[in-house]
Amino acid sequence: MSTLVQDDALTAFADELRGPLLTPGMEAYEAARRVFNGMIDRHPALIAQCLGASDVKVAVDYARAHDLPVAIRGGGHNVAGHGTCDGGVLIDFSRMRTARVDVEAQTVRADPGCTWTDFDTETAAEGLATTGGTVGSTGIGGLTLGGGLGFLMGAYGLTCDNLLSADLVTADGKLLTVSDRANPDLFWGIRGGGGNFGVVTSFEYRLHPIDTLLAGLVLYPADSAREALKLFRATSMESPDELSCAFAMITLPDGPKVAAIAACFSGPISDGERLVAPLRSLGPPVDDGIRPMRYPEVQRTFAEIPFGLHNYWKGHLIREMADDVVDATMEAFETMTSEHAAILIEAPHGAVHRVPPESTAFGQRDARFNASALAIWEPSEDGDRHVAWTRRYADAVLPFASGGYINYLGDDASADDVRAAYGAARFQRLTELKTKYDPTNLFRFNQNIKPAAAE
Repeated sequence: MSTLVQDDALTAFADELRGPLLTPGMEAYEAARRVFNGMIDRHPALIAQCLGASDVKVAVDYARAHDLPVAIRGGGHNVAGHGTCDGGVLIDFSRMRTARVDVEAQTVRADPGCTWTDFDTETAAEGLATTGGTVGSTGIGGLTLGGGLGFLMGAYGLTCDNLLSADLVTADGKLLTVSDRANPDLFWGIRGGGGNFGVVTSFEYRLHPIDTLLAGLVLYPADSAREALKLFRATSMESPDELSCAFAMITLPDGPKVAAIAACFSGPISDGERLVAPLRSLGPPVDDGIRPMRYPEVQRTFAEIPFGLHNYWKGHLIREMADDVVDATMEAFETMTSEHAAILIEAPHGAVHRVPPESTAFGQRDARFNASALAIWEPSEDGDRHVAWTRRYADAVLPFASGGYINYLGDDASADDVRAAYGAARFQRLTELKTKYDPTNLFRFNQNIKPAAAE
């Protein structure tokens, strides 16, 4: 049944847990151990499908007592595969997916297993929203803890900037509430520091009134891609808070490569039409999908990445898009190795930059673009050439980089990569926090910040 000895402690663990405890050999175990990146094939010793904070405490206590590391699975969308593990205890939140909106307070309390589709459906029903992930099957937890880029960030900041409080189980099994007033050091750390400090069992977010938005994609043919990228660069540098843009280079399902400019304007539609008009200025586009739409539809602007494909992503946050970056992006576009591959460039701006850098653990407030090559391919293919393509792009962009985005760092990210994402002073503070709350590095399946004793 399991490689673990079936002793009284394991029996007691199963009895105390309200949710199912899955072990190798069970049919449900196979599905629960999988994550979206098909490159990741790991086998936890135990999977605790938690139903509440008490279950999380039981799982953490068991893992600590038996010297087993803990992995945490929300949406399972982390490209590095941190939502599963070999030989440890996997806390699986797939059965905790409720979001409860307080319309009067304009807040929402959300379970850690919620995807952004779950979350946005509940908040949009009340005419409210917050900055969230643009792939609906992504879990709210990992994206929030790593920062959180999204279409509303210019007006309202990163996802972590909208986090008001969280309930968290620490490595010693204690349930803490963290906020600006309660355990503020830990609250600082979880807003950008990832899952290094504990298991979040509930997130409380600030919401904002959101009516109809002007949003969608303008697609240009491959021979206009360079001009489209420069247009995106100029628009992003000049746009007001309410207009967020992103840029992608992809292959359409029917074959042709295209350059896509995504836009989302959260102000009056008439103002938005004037602001997005230049995005249509390169000549007849392949498609112009910018139109009024509700927020959940905006969040489906980018297609879902199917679970099971192999993924290797690499890129950098950069402070400017120099012409050399444009050249590197075009070279990567022309040499894409898969019909599933993409180049994605996001543009943090507005409210993201006005948050004081010391306010949260997120380490890249000055970055203007997040440029990444996403190698995605069929499991039957040899991955070496796809990985090499991604690395070539990241290497070309590196001279302009300020650091990586924690949520996109791969499984091969080094300690230096993680340190660079935060900067020396912030990383030192995070190390001290890790040493205080997780001195044995129980929570190590993340972009890990090792406690001082483990350095």
